[in-house]
Amino acid sequence: MANLRLDYQHSRAFPWGGGILLTMSLSGLLMTAAFYRELHTKADDWEAKLEQGKPRQQDRGLVTRPAEDVVQEVKHANEVLHQLGLPWESLFRAVESSGSKDVVLLALEPDMEKRVMKISGEAKNIPAMLGYVTQLGEQDMFASVYLQSHQIQLQSQDKPVRFALLAVLKGQP
Repeated sequence: MANLRLDYQHSRAFPWGGGILLTMSLSGLLMTAAFYRELHTKADDWEAKLEQGKPRQQDRGLVTRPAEDVVQEVKHANEVLHQLGLPWESLFRAVESSGSKDVVLLALEPDMEKRVMKISGEAKNIPAMLGYVTQLGEQDMFASVYLQSHQIQLQSQDKPVRFALLAVLKGQP
């Protein structure tokens, strides 16, 4: 059996290749850190310039919003308040109670500025449509009810009548 020789003390000279690689890595790390610091400083300068150019938070709303936008918002808020003040439950009850099994409502489009409501629907036949118009006209909520248009749906087998009504609400505009 051969003798095994273990030499834990290496007697070779300093490994120049490893030293050069270590020096280059440290130089690269220092250059990267310097570049990062320079970019961070530039970013801070740009943010400071941006903050100086902006109006303060409390002044921003007054400085950038024209008066006409504020007037438009106030008008819109008043319109919403006006619509919320209407007796919607009474309106819906009046429209629904006038109906029958032969009439189906498709749409209600209120115009509170003109105090009218456009009602679209479909009836089984013309007498059912006219009966609905008459019943709706007898409701206390409406000053008058007008038939705007009607059309017989010929492509359907039952030939229903599609109609549009204009119901004028009682009261001051």
